[in-house]
Amino acid sequence: MFTQPAVAPVNPPLLDGLAAQIAANVVGTIRHASANAPRSRQVAIGPSEIGTPCVRKLAYKLLDWDPKPNKDTDPLASVIGTAAHGWMEETFNKFNPTLPDGRPRYITEQRVAADATLKGSCDLFDRQAKTVIDWKFPGTTSMEKVRKNRDPGVTYRVQAHVYGLGYRNAGEDVEHVAVVFLPRAGRLDGVYVWTEPFQPQIALDALTRRDNVMKVLADLDPENNPAIWGAFPVGDAYCTYCPWHLPKSTNLARGCPGITN
Repeated sequence: MFTQPAVAPVNPPLLDGLAAQIAANVVGTIRHASANAPRSRQVAIGPSEIGTPCVRKLAYKLLDWDPKPNKDTDPLASVIGTAAHGWMEETFNKFNPTLPDGRPRYITEQRVAADATLKGSCDLFDRQAKTVIDWKFPGTTSMEKVRKNRDPGVTYRVQAHVYGLGYRNAGEDVEHVAVVFLPRAGRLDGVYVWTEPFQPQIALDALTRRDNVMKVLADLDPENNPAIWGAFPVGDAYCTYCPWHLPKSTNLARGCPGITN
């Protein structure tokens, strides 16, 4: 049952009176809706997570490890991204030309399977370009980093190839993968598109890595031997947004301090 919060974490600016009441209502409703969205409740690991450079985060996720001490992450960017994904899906469904063979050019939000357990909803497949496309709506700093490095990062790269493998498994002809970065705080002419030829081995390597981590988890049994969490190395995976991030933690069964150097 949802209960409206008494106060809202809105600072700055400081608000009082009716403005503070409205802020509390808006923020509380957004947080509640975000926490109960299907992606937020997802337990099984998905294509967007399997490529994380942090092995410890991957291990926590595979066990759905509790506790998850980092519950205070701001959901607004995710909410905006979800809404934008919905708009893109509606738009490409509406403006979807027919190919000479009678099939629609675009497939939107299709659930595909890289293997029996790794499944996810891919944003777009362009049959004419034979390309898997994933939308991203980054903030200013992330957008600048992508443009500067001309690299989506390992997590997004693996995600794209996992979707490519899923579409190939579904019988589609996949030749390329792409990540389209649309600036959340910018203009359309600031779009950046990363693409490369589809390489199924990238997805297969991610699946093998997942299976290896699962085997180590089974062998070392962190539920009964919590000290072994230290055997899983950390990687740069936006620690402050990780559900298991606990600054200065010395007990990895309770939370991870992240990269501390």
